[in-house]
Amino acid sequence: MIGAVPLIRRFTPISRHYQDADVDLENIWTILDRGKRLEWGSLRDAYRCVILADAGAGKTFELKAEAERLAARGRNAFFIRIEDIDEAFGAAFEVGKPEAFEAWLAGTGEAWFFLDSVDEVRLEAPRAFETAIRAFASRIHDARQRAHVYISSRPYAWRSRIDGALIEELLPYEPPVREATGDEAEPEVSAAKNDAKPGLELFRLAPLDPDDIRIFAGHRGVSDADALIEALERTDLFVIAQLPFDLEDILAVWGETGSLDSRLAVLERGLRRRLAPSAGRLVTLSLEKAVEGARRIAIATTLTGEANIQMPGASGGGIDAVAVLHDWTIAEILELLGRGVFTDAIYKMVRFRHRESRELLAAQELAGALANPELHAKIEALLFREVYGEAVVVPRTRPLLPWLILFDERVRDRALALQPEIITEGGDPARLPIEVRKRILRDLVERIATGDSRGGDNSAIARIAQPDLTDETLALLGAYGDNDDVIFFLGRLVWQGAMAVAAERLSPVARDPDRGIYARIVSTRAVSTIGGADAGRELWSALNASGVVLPRRLLGELVDGAPPDLASVDLLLASLETVESHERFETTGLSQAIRSLIDRLPLTSDTAPERPLVRLIEGLADFLAREPHIQRRECKISEIFRWLMAPAMHAVERLIVSRSQACFDPAPLAVLSQAPALRHWGASEEHEHRTKLNKLVPRWTALNDALFWHTVAMVREAREDTDKPVDDDWTVSWMGHFWAFDEPSFSRTLGWTRTRDLADDRSLALSRTFRTYAQNRRPRSWRRLLWRSVGGDPILESKLKTLMRPMASPERRRWRANERKWAQRRRRRDENEAAGRAALVARLKANPDLVREPAGLEPGQMSWDQAHLLQSVEGDGMRISRGAGSKWQMLIPEFGEAVAVAFRDGAQLHWRAYRPTLRSENGGSNSIPYALIFAMAGLEIESGDDGRGLTQLGNDDALHALHYVFSELNGFPHWLEPLYRAHPEAGFDLIWGETRWELANSGAKPMHYMLHDLVYHAPWLHAALAPSIHDWLSEHGAANGDCLRHGCTIMISGGLSTASLAALARRRVEDATTPANQFASWLAMWVDCAPDAAIPVLDAHLESLSSPDDARFAEEFVVSLVGGSYQSGLSTSAWKSPQFLKALYVLMHQHIRSREDLDRANGRVYSPTTRNDAQDARNSLFNLLSAIPGEATYREILTLAEDHPEPSYRVHMRRRAYARAVEDSDREWSLTDALILSGQMRRKAAN
Repeated sequence: MIGAVPLIRRFTPISRHYQDADVDLENIWTILDRGKRLEWGSLRDAYRCVILADAGAGKTFELKAEAERLAARGRNAFFIRIEDIDEAFGAAFEVGKPEAFEAWLAGTGEAWFFLDSVDEVRLEAPRAFETAIRAFASRIHDARQRAHVYISSRPYAWRSRIDGALIEELLPYEPPVREATGDEAEPEVSAAKNDAKPGLELFRLAPLDPDDIRIFAGHRGVSDADALIEALERTDLFVIAQLPFDLEDILAVWGETGSLDSRLAVLERGLRRRLAPSAGRLVTLSLEKAVEGARRIAIATTLTGEANIQMPGASGGGIDAVAVLHDWTIAEILELLGRGVFTDAIYKMVRFRHRESRELLAAQELAGALANPELHAKIEALLFREVYGEAVVVPRTRPLLPWLILFDERVRDRALALQPEIITEGGDPARLPIEVRKRILRDLVERIATGDSRGGDNSAIARIAQPDLTDETLALLGAYGDNDDVIFFLGRLVWQGAMAVAAERLSPVARDPDRGIYARIVSTRAVSTIGGADAGRELWSALNASGVVLPRRLLGELVDGAPPDLASVDLLLASLETVESHERFETTGLSQAIRSLIDRLPLTSDTAPERPLVRLIEGLADFLAREPHIQRRECKISEIFRWLMAPAMHAVERLIVSRSQACFDPAPLAVLSQAPALRHWGASEEHEHRTKLNKLVPRWTALNDALFWHTVAMVREAREDTDKPVDDDWTVSWMGHFWAFDEPSFSRTLGWTRTRDLADDRSLALSRTFRTYAQNRRPRSWRRLLWRSVGGDPILESKLKTLMRPMASPERRRWRANERKWAQRRRRRDENEAAGRAALVARLKANPDLVREPAGLEPGQMSWDQAHLLQSVEGDGMRISRGAGSKWQMLIPEFGEAVAVAFRDGAQLHWRAYRPTLRSENGGSNSIPYALIFAMAGLEIESGDDGRGLTQLGNDDALHALHYVFSELNGFPHWLEPLYRAHPEAGFDLIWGETRWELANSGAKPMHYMLHDLVYHAPWLHAALAPSIHDWLSEHGAANGDCLRHGCTIMISGGLSTASLAALARRRVEDATTPANQFASWLAMWVDCAPDAAIPVLDAHLESLSSPDDARFAEEFVVSLVGGSYQSGLSTSAWKSPQFLKALYVLMHQHIRSREDLDRANGRVYSPTTRNDAQDARNSLFNLLSAIPGEATYREILTLAEDHPEPSYRVHMRRRAYARAVEDSDREWSLTDALILSGQMRRKAAN
């Protein structure tokens, strides 16, 4: 295998609103690449994470490499292919061992799982991803809170709403609560907080940039990377080169020929290179035969959907290479599978190293058969079918069509008549004849205009974007210029194809504020990048002159494409006058675009006539100074334009690094002097640059001093309306500025006491110099210099005398006296604590039994010695487990092993003596004494790493230990399950007793006590508790919505019969005493269990309500049934059939009207409400319906195309019905089926 290139790959977060608003991620793929890029270190704290990447971007390599890095550091890290996940998938780990996985399941530590990849598993079967995730979730079910899960996918294969909901349903994560330890803890109970990252996070694996390509090329022996970059741009292969897979082949061709050709030629050369025999090895297999064998295996893996290939002698899953190549020798098969087109063997399995290689090889195999007229119809039957009366392209073989349309005219015409967008999905469409490409482009645009196609992402469009399509593009712009979806496609076509003439036609779209934002963005990009700098400036000027509010995303696009010059700076500053308001957490890319422009602006000489970077700083400083200010006196920074501080600081930082004299201009000094005030007043806009400037400014003495005096002038100006002079260093230093004064600065600041013109400045300089003197322990030689400097100046002499022996005002004297007193107390306290600590260590070392069994204590009390040691183990900070004090070995370095062992023994004795109070016994108090923390540490120690150490306890001790489980901070202690299984009766009685108490005593607000923790942390207890909860709810009902939801979850998870649950729900629905605020939840449970009987009741109830009461009830109902942001839905799944899902979907659309939906596509942060959750849940009903295979689903969706309650949805319903038919056109292929077809193709070819 070729050595890995040490690139640092980066990831761009995908804003939550892009997921929630159901935006097609492919269509905004390049827009998503803006913003801050993160490295792996920033992703390791995520618990549920999806990484999206283009084909060939290297996502598999990245996930596997990160798993290996974590494993090498001793972490529990596992890499597995999603298609290899089944009920017992441990043996399929490519990183991580099965025994390590089992040990993790049985332990308490965290683990990192890398699951690759959604798009690969969906080639096997449409629902294969769901099946695999269900198997994975079931296997780690009891440990899912400790699992970090990373899933990779191509963007088109990831369905944000459906797949995101599936992950959150099957792999829910409850962020842990944290509480203070050590000095921060309260005496009884600590303040708890929840600060973990919640929910599913999406990231885009960023493509390679030019610098990455240069590094990559250098590692592959390319000496002139600039020539390569130029050739990539000239041949329109740059977009392809951003993907490591294609870049490898490009570099191989470049190394062989010094030039670049088409994508097909590049990939074919790469395949032949990887299939060629290695130099110096005995050749048993020719290149031609290796290509033939690889093609036969490729078509077998494509048809069966099985990516793994068995090596000779292997058993288990995967394609049997010996069966596929039955006419080869074992030696030949081994030789083939060892060549570079295949991965290294793992468990005697290989696979194609890249899917693109497999698809091209499989397409070439079918192309050979298509050349035979007798086989043409049979091969076409693999590619096209008629299902439910619909002519469709078969999903299983669709990935081959982008290549097959190059090789066979009949297949091309049939494929592109059905799905012209196939041309954008891969292959090398530039090789097609111009007339064919024109016809395809027309067909594709027509489908986009009618909503039948999306057009593809940017990398796909790049494959068809050629300048020779300019005339056709112009005609289409004229015909469909009013359609934003078409413009979004054609705009990218113009940009990717460098169609300068067509770019002019897009300028009116970019200027029109009534057009869609994405159409305007791509039009702006085309005009700015292809139309040239003048066209871009003309467009920008027109937008500025329009007086219309400029969208931030559009301005970001303008800035991104702007040349780095003074004209662009002036245009940007003009745009800031009309740009839409900044929202702190919105993601638009504007700030990143301005930062990028700053990085590109030239660092001109100080005498140059144009200084664009300086001009930008001046403009930004002007905006930052505008009223209203954040604070009238101390923070005179614009409330509206505060977001510009970060780019302003970045620009100033560039000037400082280059040592530009412009740093001494008023604007840069104003930015530097005001930035600390912004941080002080609670903002974080300048945080990123603060540490750099704290170092850069003091290193440049002249700038350091100039900034100091500028700050003095600024403070003096702010105090003009007061009588207070600015003659003391403290008045300007308290805020923490970037300037600093150290020992070498003493003589410099001392000189100011004589050279500054203003008397107040000389006085302030003396204060500053004296501070340096005092900070350096008052050297005698400096004291003499100070007196000499002020000699002859009575005012300064008096001030220095006061500084040396302060004679302050009464108030100041009191303050200094108190300061001295507290300093003395702190010093004495520190000394006493150090002495006390030393005495404690000595005393405990002399008699460890003082810790093991302290005398004179009542049972359950802990001694101060024990408390000191427990605090030493816990340290200061936050705990997430109240057994965190169990790491007794941490005491050994300071106290020695004997004391540490005594602490361990004392903790174990203590838990037996302490009597924890249940909340049912103390009226609900949640007080947590420190003695309880010590007891729980003792239990944690005795339980051992696997939690099984308590299973040997006798009945009395076991029951006593069980009383502690309710005091854990997050869920239950890890030792509960093994202890419960050893003493099930005692465990059940105690746990059910507390659960029953919560059910009986909860008020209108939930307790977050037993039920919550049982749902999220102890699913293994659900079966035992479900009958008791059922009986309680049958007799008493539920006190609040949370009790009801959690109770229902436990009953369903616990396996109660659907009939019993339905009967319970029906009784509650029909009971007039059921609280009104629970009626929707009980009705949802009835629908969940008996939809045929309950849906008519739901319909009748909704019809009985008038607006807006019907909408409110429908919202509560559908969130209870499906789930929302803060609650999971119900899941007996009786209602998840096409008939019931359609009925529910129609009902919800009738009462939760889409015209009243909340708009969340504006990029701004919102707090989820019932309405937010309800519209999501309503849409989820249709997603659940459309995911069910079969004709019944197709027919139900087809009826929605005729009678959907909202007519605007009907065209979309027709498309979704067709999509269902497409998915159902696939059929399962066995290896035998594939081999029969392969044999027929080979026999016909031979004849």
